[in-house]
This record gives sequence, C-alpha cells and structure tokens, in this order.
Amino acid sequence: MSSRLPILSRRTVLKGMGVAIALPLLEAMVPSALFAGDPRVTPQKKAIRFGVVYMPNGISPKHWDPPTPGSLTTLSPILAPLAALRGEILVLSQLWHKGTVHKEGHFTKEGSFLTGGTVDPARTNCGGISVDQLAAKLIGHATRLPSIELGTMDTEKGIDKASGIPHIYGGHIAWSSPSTPAPKEIDPRQAFDRLFSAGVRLPTPTTATVPASGGGVEDASILDAALQDATALRLRLGVVDQRKLDEYLSSVRDIERRMKRDSRPATAPAPLDQNAGKVRATLAGDVAKFNPLDVQPANYAERVRLMLDIMVLAFWTDSTRIATFMVGNGSNSRNFSFVDGVTGRHHDLSHHENNKDKTEQYKRCNIWFVQQFAYLLGKMQAIREGDATLLDNSMLLFGSGIRDGNTHDVHDLPVVLAGRGGRTIQPGRHIVFKKDTALCNLHGEILSRLGIVVDRFGDSDGSLPELAKA
Repeated sequence: MSSRLPILSRRTVLKGMGVAIALPLLEAMVPSALFAGDPRVTPQKKAIRFGVVYMPNGISPKHWDPPTPGSLTTLSPILAPLAALRGEILVLSQLWHKGTVHKEGHFTKEGSFLTGGTVDPARTNCGGISVDQLAAKLIGHATRLPSIELGTMDTEKGIDKASGIPHIYGGHIAWSSPSTPAPKEIDPRQAFDRLFSAGVRLPTPTTATVPASGGGVEDASILDAALQDATALRLRLGVVDQRKLDEYLSSVRDIERRMKRDSRPATAPAPLDQNAGKVRATLAGDVAKFNPLDVQPANYAERVRLMLDIMVLAFWTDSTRIATFMVGNGSNSRNFSFVDGVTGRHHDLSHHENNKDKTEQYKRCNIWFVQQFAYLLGKMQAIREGDATLLDNSMLLFGSGIRDGNTHDVHDLPVVLAGRGGRTIQPGRHIVFKKDTALCNLHGEILSRLGIVVDRFGDSDGSLPELAKA
C-alpha cells in the first residue's frame, strides 16, 4: 500500500507541446476507504464501460454452441480461445432480431445489430439510434469523448450490385440517428491522436524529430512532450501508483512503436499464388474486387490488435465509456490466408455449402476472431481498478448479426457478453433463452447497468434477469 498523498482529480492529465495524456485510475484519485475496504464506507459509484466487438459473416453453427447450458465447464471449438476467461463470459443462445427476417443477407444485419430496427434503404433509415450512441448522448458528458468508433475498413460508396443495398449499412453498426452513421476511425494513428492530442493533430515523426530520451526517430514519442509533467507527477505518487503509472506509460509507448511499424509499407510481396487472381481481376477491370490490403494480410491482424489496445487505453483512462469496433465490414472480401490452414476469403468461405474443407476454414476464421476478443478481455482483466479489474467494471459484447453465413440465418445469433457490469452480472455460464428472444432485451439490460432507464429499446419486449443469477 502506498502512502496517502493529497487526492488527485480523476481528470488529471499530463500536458506538454500539444498533447494531453489522460491517466488511469490511481490510488491517489480515490478516497482511502475504498482501498481499505472499510465496511462502514459506501464505495463511490463505479464507472461502467460498454464496448462492442463486431464479427462479420456469422459463424460455423456446428462449432459454436457450448455442449450444455449452465456452467461453462466445456467450450465449443470456436470459443476455445476463451478457456482461460470462461469465468468472465456469458454465452447467450437463442437471441435474434426479428426486424432482419427475410431481409438482404448481410448489410441489413450489420446496420441494425445495435439499433433493433429494420433497415429501409428506400428511406435511408436503419431503424433507430444504436444502443451505444444512445448511451453516448445520455452519459457521454461524463468523459472527454462521448464515444469512440473503430474499424479496419473504409465503407464503400454507392449500391452493392448483388443486393441492391447501399454499402453504408454494411460498414457501420453505430448510428447517431436512423439516417446518420457515426464515423469510424480505421487508422490506428488517428484513433490514438483522438485520445491524446489536445486539439492538435500530432505530427508523424520525421528524420528531424529528436526525442527527449536521446534515441532515434524510432523512439520518438508523445511521452517526450509530456516528460516534465510526468516526472513531476511521479514524485507526488506512492510506490503502488508509481508502478501503475509506469505500466500505463509503457503500454502507450508500445502502441506507438507498433503503429510506426504498421504504417511502413511492406517490402516483401505476398506469394504469387495468393495475388495472381487479384492481378487478373484488376487487369480485367474488376477493380471493385481488388483490395490492396489483401496483398499484405498480416498488416490486418496487427491493425486489429492495435485498435483493441486503443480501446483498452480509452477505457483505462476513462477517456470514454462507450466504444464499438467493427473488425470487418459486412460481406467484405478480406483474404484470411494469414490464418493457419486458411487459403481463401472470409466471406467466400462463409458460403461453405456444407463443403467439409470450406467449413473447416470458415471455423478457423471464426476462431481467429474469438482469439482477438480473448486478447481484449485478457488485457482488461489484468488492469486493476481499486478492488476490482477494468473487466469487472465493463460489459463487452461480441457477436454477429447473422448466425450461419451460408444461409444468412438470423435465429440464435452468436453472442457473448463479457465482464461483470460493476458486479451486476454473473458470468461463467451458457444461458439458453426462450427461442427467438429479442436481442434488444440484452441492449436494454446494458443500458440499465449504465444508469440509463428507458421504457423500451428497439423491439425489446422484456428483461433478462438471468444475467444476474444462475
């Protein structure tokens, strides 16, 4: 236990040269009694975070469901990466969104996943405000950023030729109004700048950059700009807080280094057999199917991890309590050959037609998405916030707007809820609800745990008391 020093404001930041580095929760920012565990003292209200990690193109149904309801003693093949975190998750079965029944295969599902409405492209309407954006409007004033929206791909313009639906619905899950998607950041550097710049776009380091640490360009950091402020703050902290501060600043620095590597053009070309089809398609004028990111698919995997780390920083520093991350757009043609045992595009593999080889590759893609979610949860579980963890004080929704990509089925959606919502959720279970229970009932439960009371959200028709009890 560190010695108690004058309490710091929860909004204390490190400043210098156009940066404002928000800090994580430190012992010096909360009353001593919270840490002492004095039963006579009521702890202060916790900041509860809500995050969404969206997986496109559904799942391989045979490999998703845990074998039995109740305690998560055994996980399915797709959910196996969550084994070490099984006590922190709820696998929720039989949820659906009836407003997407008999609608276009993909885009109508992405567009309404968090709204609970029905996409009506003729009226440029996704059916309502999304649950994350409603929360941002009502509680976003408590943080510097009401919400952050992250992604990995731009949203294509125009109408999808196959479905006749505007691409905009497949590229956004966050909607600030029925006709207005919330812009998402797809460049980790820009997302990082939103967290740490004091209203100034941080310059990308150049050969003229000389960091205070005396290192080279590769070591240039926003931390150098706030070094004096950080040193002064450290002298005011106890031993435990000093260690927390050091861990946090090291995390920031690690993300910076990785962003610089991510921004460099790759020098080694992908194997010819992976690119030949793309080159032929381009020469034939089929430019819409050529995605430059496919040529270097490993960059995508690292970019996903960077975005997840930025989400952790945003929650850790209480810069925002609401975040969404589309790991991929609906029906996108991302090549997943960076995953062991996969040789094709994720969307193509989702249309497996019960072909054994395609189904196996589709399953491996699903496992990769779950691995990314497990990475996020592991990071958040390792961060202490008083007598709990960042994960304890969060609700993380992982899922897809369709079940089987082959049939575009919307019954029994793949949904996982992680975290304890400030100890209002009892995880570690597989809950099987009544068939065709509204997904929006879950959205309503999330809102209530954020302190938001609504009579109804989307097509909700009840509550889910099972979340809080076995």
